[in-house]
Amino acid sequence: MTHHLDESVAEPAPPFEPVEPVRIGDPGRAFDAVKPKLDQRFPDVPAYVVDADQVHDDRGGTGLALRAASVRGLSHRFYGTVRQDAYARMLSEDGRYLVACVADGVSACEYSHLAAEIVTRAGCQNLVEQLAAVPPEKLDWLLVLEKLVSRTVSAAQGIAHRNGDVPLGTDPREAGRYLASTALFAVIDLETGDDGEHTAHVVTLGDTSAWLLTPAADVAWTPLQHVKNSDSVVASSATAAIPVVPAVAPEAVIARFGPGSALVLMTDGVGDALGNGTGEVGAFLSRCWATPPTPLNFAAQVDFARRSYDDDRTALAVWPSAGS
Repeated sequence: MTHHLDESVAEPAPPFEPVEPVRIGDPGRAFDAVKPKLDQRFPDVPAYVVDADQVHDDRGGTGLALRAASVRGLSHRFYGTVRQDAYARMLSEDGRYLVACVADGVSACEYSHLAAEIVTRAGCQNLVEQLAAVPPEKLDWLLVLEKLVSRTVSAAQGIAHRNGDVPLGTDPREAGRYLASTALFAVIDLETGDDGEHTAHVVTLGDTSAWLLTPAADVAWTPLQHVKNSDSVVASSATAAIPVVPAVAPEAVIARFGPGSALVLMTDGVGDALGNGTGEVGAFLSRCWATPPTPLNFAAQVDFARRSYDDDRTALAVWPSAGS
């Protein structure tokens, strides 16, 4: 048998840049010391969810690059408890609007991860149904909240029945002992105005927050709601949450953003560390999110380590992008 040497030159391997853990300032000892534990009660809930997409209107014109990540926080990893944040995104039936939601399950309630899932999925679905009949400025936000309250109360009744607890009535406050969640919705027009900007209608309940990020501006981060604890001497963890909602729906904030900026929705796991956006965390994320990062890098950046910030983290961001 004759053997022939392969004299062809092998192509060099492409460069590999691993996604490394991100540290901002002092990461704290827990970042390296915590050994994550699985929550045996809810083994089907993943610790990490990563998402990326490119969304265009039917004309294939200017669209949006989307990145999202939801990460179990250090505290939940240490105690072996489930991630309670969630997010969802859907398109309206006519393909014109992107509907997005992030939600933060209240950690004091054992089943709040279910509340966050209800809020994000059912909330987005209700908005999609409404958008089939009315434009964003005519959306009935109180109806959205009422339907989410009903779904959450029903879920609590089912949990109480399965647990053999005293049957629950229809009082949202009773249901809130089992599960509760904040909510942040954005309805974003994929068609731009004459100025080349997208319009977003944003509604917040609780301490989830929406921001316009413009890295080249003197002030990179512009909040679309009151900044949590910005006027408090002592920080507070109290927050409004479904199923206990105000009788009047929160007012929608209208925001416009174009090339060179981004709309970022986040839970307080990111927002508390961001503060008013002028500190170390704000500067770091502004640099990283000046343009859409790769999906895994975005997740690593959301999962940054910083002393004393150990809550679940969720962020969903969209950047204007050229068509097709």
